[in-house]
Amino acid sequence: MYTHITAQFAGLKILCIGDLMMDVYLRGASTRLSPEAPVPVVNVTSTTVALGGGANTAANLSHLGAQVTYCSVTGADAEGDRACTLLENAGVSCKIIQHSSRNTIVKTRVMAGSQMLTRYDAGSEHAILPEVETAFIQLLQEQYPQHQALVIADYCKGLLTPAVIDALVQLKQAHPICIAVDSKRLEYFVPLRPTLVKPNYKEAIAMLQLEEQPYNRPQQLESHGSSLFERTGATITALTLDEAGALIFEGDKPVYRAFAKQVPSPNVSGAGDTYISAFTLAYLAGANIPAAAEIAGAAAAVAISKPETAHCLLQELDAFFAVNEKYVTDLQQLHHICNIYKAQGKKVVFTNGCFDILHSGHVSYLNRARELGDVLLVGINNDDSIRRLKGSARPVNRLYDRMQVLAGLEAVQHIIPFGSLENDTPAPLIEIIQPHVFAKGGDYTKEKLPEAAVVEQYGGEIVLLPLVPDQSTTHIIRRINMPPALKVAK
Repeated sequence: MYTHITAQFAGLKILCIGDLMMDVYLRGASTRLSPEAPVPVVNVTSTTVALGGGANTAANLSHLGAQVTYCSVTGADAEGDRACTLLENAGVSCKIIQHSSRNTIVKTRVMAGSQMLTRYDAGSEHAILPEVETAFIQLLQEQYPQHQALVIADYCKGLLTPAVIDALVQLKQAHPICIAVDSKRLEYFVPLRPTLVKPNYKEAIAMLQLEEQPYNRPQQLESHGSSLFERTGATITALTLDEAGALIFEGDKPVYRAFAKQVPSPNVSGAGDTYISAFTLAYLAGANIPAAAEIAGAAAAVAISKPETAHCLLQELDAFFAVNEKYVTDLQQLHHICNIYKAQGKKVVFTNGCFDILHSGHVSYLNRARELGDVLLVGINNDDSIRRLKGSARPVNRLYDRMQVLAGLEAVQHIIPFGSLENDTPAPLIEIIQPHVFAKGGDYTKEKLPEAAVVEQYGGEIVLLPLVPDQSTTHIIRRINMPPALKVAK
C-alpha cells in the first residue's frame, strides 16, 4: 500500500540530536515478599539493555532505512561506550562527545513477568558545561549542512541549551531543511519554526492549560489548532492520543484524524520516538499528511508490540501493511507478517495443497481450517511442483489463476506459492511461519506427513480434517474425460 513511499527511505540523510539514554530491563519472577520490607523479591533471570531517549530515535530512523548521524553528549564511562556500540550496530554514524563531567543516563526497570515493579534512574541531567556546549555547537555546524532533515529528541536532560538553540536557528537560516521536534517544552523551539512537532496528549493540555479528559480527547483538542500553532510555530502538529490515535494539524487547521492500531499488552516506552521517525521519513519521501500519519501509526504499533524499548524495521513496516494483501511471495516479509499476527495474540493456522480445480470439498476444508484459529495461511504448489507430483498433464489451471480463485475465499488471509526441485513439501514455509496449527486432510496420517517432524520440533499442533466424500480434482477430471454414454435409437 505504501511501499512506493517506504522504498525511498533509504536515500534520506537525517541528522538526529537529543539526550542519550540507556534503558535496562531486569526480568524475572516474584513469588514472595522481602522480610525487610513489604516489597516483592524478584529473582532476576535476564538482563536486556536497549537504546533510549534520542539514541532510540536515531536507531528508529536507521532501522527504517535512513542514513543517520547522531550527535549528543554523554559520560566518559562504560555505559556511554556501550551506547556508542549499540548505535553503531544499528547502523548509526555516532558523533558523540564523551565528557568526564557527565554520567550517562540509565533507566533501569525491574520486571516480574510483564509487570514493571519499579524503575530507578541514574546519570547527569544538569546543563552541559560551557566548554562542552562550545564543542557540541561546532559539531552541529559541521554536520547540519550535510543532511536533508534534523530530528530533535529533547528529554530536557541538559543537552539543548539556549546557546544550542540559537546556533540551530542560525544554521537553519543559512541552510533551510526540514526540522522535526519531539519535546515536553515545544514553546522553547518556536524560534526554529519547525516543520513538524509531536506533542502527546499530556504535553498538549499542559501547553493549552486544559483539564485532562478520560474520553473524547480528539473532540476536546480539535478546536485548539490556533493556540497550538501560536505556541509551537510548526507547519505540522502531530498530536498523539494513545488509544485514541492521533490528530494532525496543518498550521492551525485540523486536517486528519488517524485511528490507533490495536495492540494487546503494549509496551509504550519509546513509541513517540518511532512515531516521529516514521512520520518525518514519510513526509520527506513525498507522502501527504494522511499517508505520513498512517505510516507513523503503523510503525509505532509494531514497536510497542515488542517487550522492551524497541524500534520498527522497514521490513516490519512493509509487512504490517502487507497483512491486508492476500499474495505473499517474499519469504522475509512472510516471517514479519507472522510475527505481527503473533504479537497481536492471534492463533495462526497453516495448510497447503495444489488447489488445481477449486471445488466444494476445498471450500469446506478451508472453512474448517480457518475455524481452528484466527488467521489462515495457505501454501499453494507452483506449476512445476504440481507437474513433478502429478504428471505432465497437470496443472489444469496455472498458478496465477489458482491463486486468484483462492483469494476470493473469505476464510483465506494469505496465499504463498512454494515448491522446488530440492523440496516439494511445505516444510520450508512451516519453518518460517511456525503456525500454532498445521491442518491437513483426513486422507493423511501423521506418520505419512513429511512435515510432521518440523511442526513437532517447535511445539505446533497437527490437526487432520475430514474430507468431503467423492470430491477431488482427480475425480472431476475423470468425469470430464469420460466418454458420453450412447443411447440406442428405437
